[in-house]
Amino acid sequence: MTRLPAVSVLAAVLVIAAPAPAQVAPEVGYVFPPGGKAGGTVAVQLGGSEWTPDMQFFVHDKRVKLEVLGPPGELFIPPPPYWFGAKGRLTGPPLLRELPARFVLPADLPPGPVRWQAANANGVTSAGVFVVGTGTELFEDETRKGPQSLPALPVTVSGRLLKNEEVDRYRFTAAKAGPVTCELTARRLGSNFHGVIEVFDAQNRRVAEVVDTEGTDPALTFVAAAGAEYTVAVREIDHGGDRSFTYRLAVTPGPRVVAAVPAVGKRGETRAVEFIGIGLATGAARLESVRRPVTFPAAADTATFAYQVSTPWGPATHTFSLGELPEAIAPTGGRPVPLAVPGAVTGVLDQPTAEGRFLLQGKKGGRWSIAADARRIGSPLDLTLRVLGPDGKEVGRGDDLPGTTDAGLEFTVPADGAYQLVVGDAAGAAGTRAAVYRISVRPPADGFTLHASVQKLGIPLGQKVPLVVKATRTGDFKGPIALTVTGLPPGVTVPPNLVIPAGQPELAVSVEAAANAAAGASLVTISGTADLGGKQIVRPALASAGGNLAPRGPEEIETPTLLVAATMKARVKAAPVDKDTGRKVPRGSTHPADIVLERLEGFTGEVVLKQAAVQSYQVQGVTGGTVVVPPGETKAKFPCFMPEWLETSRTSRMGIVTEVRVPDPKGTIRTLIGPVEGFVTMTMEGALLKLSHADRELTVRGGETILVPVRVARSPLLGEPVRLELLTAEGLTADPVIAPAGKDEVEFRVAVGSQPGAGERAFTIRGTAVRPGNLRVVSETVVRVTVGPAGK
Repeated sequence: MTRLPAVSVLAAVLVIAAPAPAQVAPEVGYVFPPGGKAGGTVAVQLGGSEWTPDMQFFVHDKRVKLEVLGPPGELFIPPPPYWFGAKGRLTGPPLLRELPARFVLPADLPPGPVRWQAANANGVTSAGVFVVGTGTELFEDETRKGPQSLPALPVTVSGRLLKNEEVDRYRFTAAKAGPVTCELTARRLGSNFHGVIEVFDAQNRRVAEVVDTEGTDPALTFVAAAGAEYTVAVREIDHGGDRSFTYRLAVTPGPRVVAAVPAVGKRGETRAVEFIGIGLATGAARLESVRRPVTFPAAADTATFAYQVSTPWGPATHTFSLGELPEAIAPTGGRPVPLAVPGAVTGVLDQPTAEGRFLLQGKKGGRWSIAADARRIGSPLDLTLRVLGPDGKEVGRGDDLPGTTDAGLEFTVPADGAYQLVVGDAAGAAGTRAAVYRISVRPPADGFTLHASVQKLGIPLGQKVPLVVKATRTGDFKGPIALTVTGLPPGVTVPPNLVIPAGQPELAVSVEAAANAAAGASLVTISGTADLGGKQIVRPALASAGGNLAPRGPEEIETPTLLVAATMKARVKAAPVDKDTGRKVPRGSTHPADIVLERLEGFTGEVVLKQAAVQSYQVQGVTGGTVVVPPGETKAKFPCFMPEWLETSRTSRMGIVTEVRVPDPKGTIRTLIGPVEGFVTMTMEGALLKLSHADRELTVRGGETILVPVRVARSPLLGEPVRLELLTAEGLTADPVIAPAGKDEVEFRVAVGSQPGAGERAFTIRGTAVRPGNLRVVSETVVRVTVGPAGK
């Protein structure tokens, strides 16, 4: 940490244009490991951006406890290898901090995702996802040198692709011959990468591969030989990596179900179901089907039903949604099939150009709610929906609904007659038995649903923020809807008697934080009550929470739980003196960027400048220091270290944030994070310092010493001595060496341990010069050596 010497306060302070800046809200990055088994405690690291010591953490499921065990750590700078060229100019994931925590999971907790969130005096994060499992859980050993061994299958591994070019490998021995299924969960955790699964045999021959080009998380099934050894490899599609690239890999002996006909179960019904999948009938790695009698639960409060298809090679589980409609099955062929209203039908587009056609008898003025589902039931189809009138002309069309590629349509029958529903595929995914879809048609029931405009809301103290609650009325219901808001933080209020008036689609609820309230957050729910036919009906307001980048339908990311926080106003505005204007900076050196600050709300205390979580490009090792600006001062210099490997053709930028500590109106010290407006922008030029060594073969035995002549090339602008040191290398040690000004070559001695491990090794010698202002100039050289066994 750099503590600046006192400087005179400027007589004329640079004025930065109003309005006052918003604080930088925190954000969720990941939880690692991303899942665990019910009935235990799982130690985790929570990763997030712009986290502060006064964070509050919340779990949407009240049965689950999240206990924080320490404050956020230092900012993680992604390690090499780095991307260069065009890929190096892509925006990288945010730079994150981690804090230790643990999830406490009760034994009766059902499997599936659990949402968690956080807040501080600057704002509210999005929701993160932690997955509760049921079987054997294993965590990746990130220190291992080779493939990690898996115990007896089935097993689920929680891992992550920590850096670019990382490939995680897991090895197991098949207990018996037959299909083995590997399924990767990543995007459904919020991990922003497309995964690849590869399977290799003991001779390193690839036997199976699947690539997630659609962003829906990949799965594959291959046939294993009894007693054979296999390695499952997981990587990112573009060979990327980051601390936030967490995943869960399930490896299960047995086939895999990809579809069922019918796709939805009617509550209380027993019927034959065709299960379609890989290896279900013969154990071969091909698409095939089996039929099983299934009894669906009758309970009205049961939304899904998991059924295990028993096979000689192990069970395969398929989860049905449950409903009340009669479920028909469409025969193959192109002729229209009658469909009763209300009713549902499951069909298969088993030919590349196939369409599904259904006949409905309509009466003028009748209304139909039509849903065409594929993604929701795990099908690859992207459905289109058309309605043809009695004369064969198109009278209605539906395509992608909000948040999904599934189609839907609210249709009013214009005249008596026979109408056709025509279902097609826009994705080119038809032509297999897995191309399943489901059509449901019903008259719209009287009722309503509610949707909140945001799931997270920050209200600055002393201000009001609108929260819009939208009502979707169905059937003939047009009446008013009374709203109730519960769980608001102390000092945060909404007006009394909130009502969405009859016939109106929404209400903007004014949420106000009192000027004297504490800065704090809490989980909030909104419900609506209406009179439907003499009955009081209550519905929750749902909001889109995120955390799942591959939902099958909007319902997978909707939650009745909002997180609301009372936040504090900014105390500082800041900007680089020459923001967004390129400065030439030598590679491997530290640029002291001039920053000017404007103090707000009468704040005169210390201001800390730090590297921001969100940067313009891939960071490539660019780092910033931590600078403390003394009370009252309005100028500072922020050190931007630019590594020697940066391209001279690239413009590099540094984003910075401010940090101050102030009491809230109740006296609690809170940490406020504010943006520094604009980037420090730099273009690279030739280095001030360059280390090198003779490119010759070096051979050494354990217990011996390597003598490396190191050349120290300096620019005339660098007159300081250079300190050479060995970066951490297992089994090697070295004392630092000083190269005085004017000396261009020194000998660097590296001692090899008695048991270093035979083979080729590489180690790095780093040279550092420190210029006035504690500005580092750094260069490195990598030495390769062949190590033999210890001599006698």
